[in-house]
Amino acid sequence: MAEKKIHFELDDFVPYKLMRVAELVGTGLAAFYREEFGISRPEWRLLAAIGHREQVIARELAELTCMDKVKVSRGLQGLEQKGLIARRPLPEDQRAALVCLTPAGQDLYRRMVPRVLEWEARLIDCLSASEYRDMVNGLDRLITRLDEL
Repeated sequence: MAEKKIHFELDDFVPYKLMRVAELVGTGLAAFYREEFGISRPEWRLLAAIGHREQVIARELAELTCMDKVKVSRGLQGLEQKGLIARRPLPEDQRAALVCLTPAGQDLYRRMVPRVLEWEARLIDCLSASEYRDMVNGLDRLITRLDEL
């Protein structure tokens, strides 16, 4: 007896579509901030995560940015070498460090955010207001569902 062939279209598989969109957005945005501001994708994620906080504990950045510890460490080194962040040990735990933007880092963050938001606006201008709202709500629900699985 012949086995029934399973029909599967990769292009219709939701996890593949999500990965593809994420990769295309990440690559496009990375080229944008590399060309316009001279920083890498990991450096941007770190700058963004630190930028709207006064300071953050370095070890929390892996979770905040969805990056592994090695990428976080290298990204922080790059930002520190560029004079965009400062690290100082936590008084109660000398192994941990508080990270904050330097004045140069704050200036870059203030210049970058409006430009990144413009890039986002160009990306989503093909969606109606209700399509945008549905997409954001759907993504939020998927994130919640993934936390449950």
